[in-house]
Amino acid sequence: MIEKNKTDDFSGSLETELVLSSLESSQLTEAKKPFPRRNLGPSQTLVLWIMRIYVLFMMAVVIYQIWSGAGN
Repeated sequence: MIEKNKTDDFSGSLETELVLSSLESSQLTEAKKPFPRRNLGPSQTLVLWIMRIYVLFMMAVVIYQIWSGAGN
């Protein structure tokens, strides 16, 4: 079994501190805040559901074409 060296642990290491100090505050993932979910209207929700159904339908068409073409 391979032993983990203490040099493999980057938490609190000098290299990690150097990288974090060279980044700007906007580049740190800890500083970024996620966007809240957007409230969509009924027409926008309908369009998204139609697109989902269309994608599922087209996946079925592609699978059928591959299936029917594989038999020839």
